[in-house]
Amino acid sequence: MKRTPGRRHEPIGHTEFDLLLPAPADPALSPGRHAQLKEHLMGEILTSRAEAASGTAGAPRPPRRLRRAAWIALPVAATLAVGALAVGPWDLGGSKDDGVQALTGPHPEPPTVTLEPGSTKNLAAAVDHISLAAARQPVLEPRKDQYVYIESQVSFRRSLKAGGKEESWVDPLHKRQIWMSPDGTKGWLYEPGDSFGEKKGQDLDDGPHRDSSHRHSYDAMKALPTDPDALLAKLYPEGGKMGDPEADWDAFKESGSMLHEQLAPPETSAALYKAAARIPGVTLVENTTDAKGRPGIAVAFVRGDSRFEWIFDKSTYAYLGQREVLLKETDGMKPGTVVGQTSVVTRAVVDAEKELPGGEKL
Repeated sequence: MKRTPGRRHEPIGHTEFDLLLPAPADPALSPGRHAQLKEHLMGEILTSRAEAASGTAGAPRPPRRLRRAAWIALPVAATLAVGALAVGPWDLGGSKDDGVQALTGPHPEPPTVTLEPGSTKNLAAAVDHISLAAARQPVLEPRKDQYVYIESQVSFRRSLKAGGKEESWVDPLHKRQIWMSPDGTKGWLYEPGDSFGEKKGQDLDDGPHRDSSHRHSYDAMKALPTDPDALLAKLYPEGGKMGDPEADWDAFKESGSMLHEQLAPPETSAALYKAAARIPGVTLVENTTDAKGRPGIAVAFVRGDSRFEWIFDKSTYAYLGQREVLLKETDGMKPGTVVGQTSVVTRAVVDAEKELPGGEKL
């Protein structure tokens, strides 16, 4: 789902997420700066605890960093990366006032799945079904004063480096709700189960995320070509060529960002699936499940030690969500571990931020 008229179309690199900074001249702390300060504080607390336990208090400290492992569903683009990186406790039973309790306690085991092979054998036929199902979806077109509302079940990989050691874990599956204006200039994110999320929500109005949110807005999606060949050319970065592994990955990643947490006109979605299926390296996985356990098929791409899947209902071919599955042991997690997943629960158009489809308020 998404893109902006008048802006150069190129996928966002992973490093850009770490370079997003608050807009200047804001007298109040922005959400990004608030997260940055919390990150620093947590690093200080974690290192102090480690030093106290090892008897090395006062020794020179190694550099610390707190990060979220990047994966294809780092939502709507950098917009949501900012919201997701907001630091807050994941309650594992400790004091709710302790900002690092969630990061220092034991983490639950992530889910694992049986790895099904992918191939191109039935890819074209499956994508035809998927595109046809997308084209038949009802049109949900927001007015300028309305909001796109998406509710999902999500889980993401996290990584913490402190005291010279790095720990990785996977969040438990939890609810995520987002409201975005059609032009991408306003929004709100609510993700209370996120181990770095602000329990009261995250303001996504124009700020450090402005370029990417506009780029993946409903208005931008509506302006995209509906011819698969023309759309495919827009998926690639400037100067990127089909057949180059990095450019192919960028195009697939860009397609995934367009699918995630956004509405798109049915004809645009249909063209996107056909275009993405032409990217070299894309395969079909004929047996998979989404985060809610619904059986499906997946359009997939292998990148490094992971396979990234877009999951579609096995019977209706409706889009269900995305997931990242390890193909090799990584960070102590075995092959088949699901290290990131999203499952769409609701898509709707509402009249205001924090308004639910039934008219209730968050």
